[in-house]
Amino acid sequence: MGLEKQGVIYTHQAVNQDYDEYGKDKKVNKGHLFPKSFAHQPVNQDSTFTLTNAVPQVKTFNEGSWGKMECTVRKILLKQCLDNNGQPKAYVLTGAVPSVNNKLNNRVNIPDLLWTAYCCYNSKKKEWMAKAHWGENQKETNKQVLNPHTLSELYNMLKQHYPGGDVQVFPDQCPRGSSQKEREKSREREIGSGDISGKGLMTCDEDCKCVSL
Repeated sequence: MGLEKQGVIYTHQAVNQDYDEYGKDKKVNKGHLFPKSFAHQPVNQDSTFTLTNAVPQVKTFNEGSWGKMECTVRKILLKQCLDNNGQPKAYVLTGAVPSVNNKLNNRVNIPDLLWTAYCCYNSKKKEWMAKAHWGENQKETNKQVLNPHTLSELYNMLKQHYPGGDVQVFPDQCPRGSSQKEREKSREREIGSGDISGKGLMTCDEDCKCVSL
């Protein structure tokens, strides 16, 4: 991980200047793809702040429904995605669907949509589990929630943005679908984890500390 040279514009990646000088006009900040709160060691947490791990994300979306979702998923991973030694182990992927012509500083694409998915083996239940979330990268003014979806629903959504073939982000052992009963249980787990408070819009920081606005 190298340090950015002040004043140097890099052709194929963003620099801090893009965000510092133009982020306020677009009302965006650095949106982590791999969240800091998912990393256990300080050195790994620090590495999440590289600009190759960030996209311009609308501030209210980043700190609102997306931030709450990340913290809820983190709780699920720590509680349900445990290996035989009781240690958390999961596969997490996050992606951004680029916009057609919405750019930060006329060079850094501001994505239209962000998505994330996880897959893990629940050693207690002896089964694989997977879920996905996504949301539009736009201003949030009211209480909003990113509900869990199946991998099949994620793949179908991504195919609309990337036509020309099937989409698959995880191996076949990660379940693509779930029954209606399982979906209801998944939503109940997220409610129990604090994702849906019913108390108005909340904001969450990078350490998953959420407060009401």
